[in-house]
Amino acid sequence: MSVELTEDEVEDILKDIVLLCVEDDKDINRLLSAFLRKRVKTVISAFDGQEGLDIFKERNPDIVVTDIRMPNIDGIQMAGHIREIRQDIKIIVTTAFNDEEFFIKAIDANIDSFIKKPIDPHKLVETIARLALVSLQKRELDEKSKLISFILNSLPNFVFTTRKKKLEFANYTFLNFLNCASIKEFNAGYKSLEDILSVTSGDTPSEGMDLISYLDKHKEDEIIVSINTLKDNVSSGAYILKYDHLPESETYLFSLTDVKNYENKRKELEITTITDELTGLYNKRYFNKILSTHMTDSGYPVSLIFFDIDHFKAVNDKYGHLSGDCVLKELAALISRQIRDHDVLARWGGEEFILLTPQINLDIAAKVAQRLRRSIEAQTICNMKITSSFGVATYMEGETEEDFLNRADALLYEAKRSGRNRVCY
Repeated sequence: MSVELTEDEVEDILKDIVLLCVEDDKDINRLLSAFLRKRVKTVISAFDGQEGLDIFKERNPDIVVTDIRMPNIDGIQMAGHIREIRQDIKIIVTTAFNDEEFFIKAIDANIDSFIKKPIDPHKLVETIARLALVSLQKRELDEKSKLISFILNSLPNFVFTTRKKKLEFANYTFLNFLNCASIKEFNAGYKSLEDILSVTSGDTPSEGMDLISYLDKHKEDEIIVSINTLKDNVSSGAYILKYDHLPESETYLFSLTDVKNYENKRKELEITTITDELTGLYNKRYFNKILSTHMTDSGYPVSLIFFDIDHFKAVNDKYGHLSGDCVLKELAALISRQIRDHDVLARWGGEEFILLTPQINLDIAAKVAQRLRRSIEAQTICNMKITSSFGVATYMEGETEEDFLNRADALLYEAKRSGRNRVCY
């Protein structure tokens, strides 16, 4: 069925088209080219088949309009040579002939359309536009396909598609891993999906069950597979397999993610959600979670040490925020080196820090705070001398987490009101 186009659509399509017009009659060529130039972006003229073929090789037009009988090589022969160069080129033949031999040759040359002479110019323009639309649509699909291939080839995980159990596409990451230069080489070594992958997790496929059937049966499960390499004929690695089925087709899309990479990314994400970005200490939210656990489950004393940097605003005002950040990071590192492995240090916010010390009563916690205070006072941190104030509290049976934190915080502010650089408990 031919595509019905409006005049505006025809005009819009032809404004981006390069057309080669091959006609040995100079008068016809001149008139036809002049007519087409009013509608088509670029028209290139040739006066015989050989010249037309040479121009095609040089200019690579979108559409070829050609006469049949011409000197050197005729239109059908030229079309055959052009097809060898580019399969998707659209070719229109203008002819005054109507014999069977001509049509057989034209079919062999895969001619797209015929226009009888004398040429109806408007019918020719309509035909050019219709074929050009098909070319433009294919060009858009090719560009989208190239973009998709580029994206898939850029992915670190392995991506491939199969159709009727044969590999149809594989990204460079996967082919490189398998040491295969091409899809053809891959298919020469692997005859089925089962040759590529071996399920290593959970309920593995029973004997004789194909992998697709197994995956369809375990859609909700996390499937771990190893990859069978041609090089040493052994399974290697552990990969999380995800797959999808293109509706109403036999095409399947597979994605394999290295378990180690997956676990590393999961751990990185977990660390990001529980730590303070600047100091690397635990953040307030995670500290509250740990504190709640100790208060609920402990049969031992639990103490809190709240402390902050004295006159920290003056540090920022005098030396700038970069120097302030330096002080926060260096102080966090200094305190981290002086506490036990099971103590929990966090940045509470701003210049304020909090230390959870399980299995330590109030008197010992106060001594720990005094030791940390003296350590800070004795150090030169980021080329400056700083001091800190401390508030220490031990959990009392029956009090809420909020009450416990408020008591420690109130003692910190008592230390600041009392002159700073001291411990209150």
